[in-house]
Amino acid sequence: MSPFETMVAVELRGLLRAGATPRAVRLRVRELVVERIVRGPLDAREINDTVEAMVRAACALVSELSTSEDLIDIVCGASLEAVRGHGGESARWLAAAIDATSAALEQARVHAGERAWRWVPGRVPRW
Repeated sequence: MSPFETMVAVELRGLLRAGATPRAVRLRVRELVVERIVRGPLDAREINDTVEAMVRAACALVSELSTSEDLIDIVCGASLEAVRGHGGESARWLAAAIDATSAALEQARVHAGERAWRWVPGRVPRW
């Protein structure tokens, strides 16, 4: 787990324990992605790594805490919305970020080995 992924997991865990609404989780995820984007010039690989870390953290929490799988949808959507909505250089890497999200979800599904997670890779938003 990267330091960023660990920080994301801690943030999400705190929100879940506090009983945050889905909207609050969505907003915080967007903030985390945008903070990562604006801290310095990023390339496509760093955008992909950021989105993958967000998704992996959400999947880990769903497995660890047995929380609703809606968390994965919220985090995926908000992460991609942040890349898309940021505009500029990062927006041109949206397609790659979507592919990275799909790959992270597929890895999580395979790693979890749960039949219930079959739906996960197909739920990535496509714009």
